[in-house]
Formats: sequence, C-alpha cells, structure tokens
Amino acid sequence: MTRQLRPVTSDDLTELAALHRACFPDDRWDERALAELLAISGASGHLVADSATGERLAFILDLILAGEAEIFTLCTATAVRRQGLARELIEHLFTRAQCAGARSVGLEVAADNVAARAVYEQCGFMRAGRRRDYYRRGAAAVDALLLRRVLQS
Repeated sequence: MTRQLRPVTSDDLTELAALHRACFPDDRWDERALAELLAISGASGHLVADSATGERLAFILDLILAGEAEIFTLCTATAVRRQGLARELIEHLFTRAQCAGARSVGLEVAADNVAARAVYEQCGFMRAGRRRDYYRRGAAAVDALLLRRVLQS
C-alpha cells in the first residue's frame, strides 16, 4: 500500500468524522465540528491516505499560533495502527510548527488511553499537568493529561 501525506480538504470531512467516531465513540466530532475547528485562524489538518484507494487512514488537526502549537485531535484507523502513521503526522506538525516559529507543542490525552500516551512519549512529549474528570465515559469520568514537547530552536 502506497501512502500519501496531504492537507485536509472539505471533501475529507465525512470520512474523517467517521474515523473520529470509530476512535472516540464517547467524544466524537461530526463534519460540522471538524469544519469549525479548521476554520479557526492558525488551524490546519493533515492526513495520511492510501494513494491507490483514497481511503483516509489517519489524520491530525492542530493549531499553530503565537509561538505555540496544539494538537486538537489525532486519529488512526484500527487496521493500520502501530505502523508509524501517528508518529509521521506528529513529526510533520513539529516541522510545520518550527517553521512558523512555535516553541512548543501541547495536547490533552485521556489518562486511560495507554496506546496514545505511548506514541506521545516516543515523540518526546512530557507531562505538564492534569485536568480532573475531563473526559466522559458514560457515567464515569477520566482525567486528561496535559502533555508538552519543547521544540528545538
């Protein structure tokens, strides 16, 4: 399978909303929510697609503004996890953020999302804080861990 990294367009939003729903069933974002995020000044999205079929395999939505960058969301299709797609998207963000003058990249991740936390640690993110009971899992609540990666200047 040949893969292509490219910016998100409005034509991608239906498939990306479905991918987000599959990755985050308790906190899914629909097409409208994704479009609203991308409309924020400084926000962008990039995805990895199968260049033969066009299937969207993974995507990142982020914000680069005023010397800082933030990951809004990062999703990888179940069938292609552990193949480095999330890392590729994060590294691409690091490059874009540095070119835009950002000094660091931050994000929130659910404390119980062990796989995502492992990817972020591999990419050099360090714990910077905690938001108690931030995510909902039905009647239960899960803390959000705030992670930060300082970029090379």
